[in-house]
Amino acid sequence: MNKAALFIHNLIVIQSRYSFGINNANTNTLIQIITHTGKINHEPTLWLQLLQAGADSILVRKPGWQEADYEMLLLEANPSCYPHLIIANHPVLCERYGLLGIHFGEAIRGSVSQEELLRYQQAGCLLSTSIHSVQTLPLVSNLWNQLLLSPVFDSISKAGYMAAFDTNFRLDKDGYAGNVLALGGINQHTADKARHMRFDGIALHGALWQHPERA
Repeated sequence: MNKAALFIHNLIVIQSRYSFGINNANTNTLIQIITHTGKINHEPTLWLQLLQAGADSILVRKPGWQEADYEMLLLEANPSCYPHLIIANHPVLCERYGLLGIHFGEAIRGSVSQEELLRYQQAGCLLSTSIHSVQTLPLVSNLWNQLLLSPVFDSISKAGYMAAFDTNFRLDKDGYAGNVLALGGINQHTADKARHMRFDGIALHGALWQHPERA
């Protein structure tokens, strides 16, 4: 088991949870992996190992990459990974490869029409986006199945990107029906705090990829 997969395995043991589907009731904590922003060696093999270790889903996000770059990476992956992958900004690939869903960042979200969102949902794609304030929750359409809220804790990957919430914060989804995942500063010490803050899950990034050559 590689170090990244071992990290996930240990995190699950700490939380005494078992893997379950993205639409299940909030009795456990969803674990989503966000990929390293660049290309790393044997990355699709790492995806499979992370999923086998207990991660529920993987957000494949590579800023600046074109559709063809993402597709080449997908073609290297074991097809058994596809139902667990969320692709950033390229809905064509979600439909072509039967991926779990599509993620649109906050900057792009406003340019995606309701009609497009409905079409993607009808094609079977989970819809994910990012927010940076709880005040945004009542403004976000329930067409979005998943929200990544950040920064919940001090960022590991972005120096100076400090927590927007204190440890007494408790999430009130204010009518939003989807899952809200905590992002920013998530590691083996803060994951359980996020659960107590009533998040539906956690999104792991910096804690896994501080040293990608060792993953």
